[in-house]
Amino acid sequence: MATESEEYKENDDLGLYLTLIQNVNMTFNPERELVFNIVKPLNFNDKPLKWNTGKLTFKNIHFCDLQFINEYNEYPEFYRSAILKESNLIKETVSKLNRLNKQINSPLIHYYLYTLQGDKEIEINILSESYELKLNSESKPLEDFKGFDN
Repeated sequence: MATESEEYKENDDLGLYLTLIQNVNMTFNPERELVFNIVKPLNFNDKPLKWNTGKLTFKNIHFCDLQFINEYNEYPEFYRSAILKESNLIKETVSKLNRLNKQINSPLIHYYLYTLQGDKEIEINILSESYELKLNSESKPLEDFKGFDN
């Protein structure tokens, strides 16, 4: 799945650094959609640090190699992300869809997500037609965050 250069793996195009993943929901019908409910730190320079909840949604997915590990008292988190308009994965998937006579409504975009899950570093690759990041309007100080288990 390598592209010409893998420098994109050092990017954070979606601005997800240290964003916690609260839960994940995958919908298969009528349209394949993946939704991450997240807790996102806002500005690391602000004191006290503030966070916000929100949703990261990938719409009309054509490929996803999602893998999660559930460790007690550990929350998966994003570290890096990239948005690729061209990649070998896009080329391979488009070729496969064409062979199967499947329709693609708009150009596919390759989203690369680098996550830390417990002591495992896991890369997630998603090919979809679009994504949306929506944060709730009210931010809260970090000291108000009690975790997901409370």
